[in-house]
Amino acid sequence: MKFLYNLFSIFFLLFLSSACFYIQAQGSEILILQYNKGPALDNEYSRWSISSEINLNRINTDIQNTSPKLTLGMGVQIELRASKTFGFISGINLSPVKYSYQRNDSLGQDRLTYYSFPIGILLQPTKKISLELGALYNIFRNGTYSRSLGTYENIKTYPKNIFRNSFGGFFQINYKFYKKVKIFTNFRWVRRSSPPIQMQTNNLSGFQLGLNYRLWSSKSKKWKLK
Repeated sequence: MKFLYNLFSIFFLLFLSSACFYIQAQGSEILILQYNKGPALDNEYSRWSISSEINLNRINTDIQNTSPKLTLGMGVQIELRASKTFGFISGINLSPVKYSYQRNDSLGQDRLTYYSFPIGILLQPTKKISLELGALYNIFRNGTYSRSLGTYENIKTYPKNIFRNSFGGFFQINYKFYKKVKIFTNFRWVRRSSPPIQMQTNNLSGFQLGLNYRLWSSKSKKWKLK
């Protein structure tokens, strides 16, 4: 009788340990089926998304006597995810540049407007933080310059071929602090050679601080039980 009791105890312990292992192995699937929760759901992501953004620009020239001014820009970003942690980004930005400089006894100020087209990759090492880096193409739209001396101010439009389209790059850090909202800061630059006798330059670099809001995203990739 004692032998049967010990044998039953051994079988019961083996069954209990097997059941615990099965429950642990199927835990995430049970959670997903019953409560729509589980580790696998963390791997879901939207393949396509479109965002709008507004940014504060502080961009300057490579000329020593220019001083950058803050300007407000805006744009649209398109994102294509290959996985939850890797993707591609592109879009269009309206990027004004403003800086001042001393010219003899007067104060000069240039205001230039560009359409910026970034194309690059996105890396997301954590749930909240993502990184972007890539190339940048600036299309010059228009520009004005002003000269002021005391109360006198003269504003004119720059003629064509002074400022030109240019290529460069950017590096950006994003922080997601709400479901559809993230803040970002980046460093960007563009370069193009200018005639030696020209006082103006096509070389620009500086920082942006902005807010990005996701307008639309495709249906999240579904996790399927095997």
